[in-house]
Amino acid sequence: MRNNIGAPTPRTTGRMAVIGAFVAMSITLANSGCSSKGDRPELAPVAGTVTLDGKPLARATVVFHPEIGKVSRAKTNDDGHYELVYLRDIMGAKLGGHMVSITTWTEEDRRERLPPRYHQQSELKAEVTDGKNTFDFDLSSR
Repeated sequence: MRNNIGAPTPRTTGRMAVIGAFVAMSITLANSGCSSKGDRPELAPVAGTVTLDGKPLARATVVFHPEIGKVSRAKTNDDGHYELVYLRDIMGAKLGGHMVSITTWTEEDRRERLPPRYHQQSELKAEVTDGKNTFDFDLSSR
């Protein structure tokens, strides 16, 4: 709202101050939630190989689910090798116990080659400790 000569009124000036404070607070909260290393849990590098019936399992998705917190995931390469990613370019997984799920289901393929005990009803477990961690999974199609 403006008066006859185009100058802001006290009412619009107050609204602008509130909007400015809200925008500044939103930017501060967004930045503090995703960029500070202090906000991230302790992580350790995790890698390994996934085989199915003794052969490398290519293009499978490996997900480490911690008891509390964000999952880490990876896609196996043609040799069945994976390296977990916690967040974008941040490698590793949270220290502690994890339920592990491995799936071959993709949006394009829409079929699963693995038994449910490896994904939907996973029996796989891993304990991530400080330092390098290697977890190889030798899966069976039976």
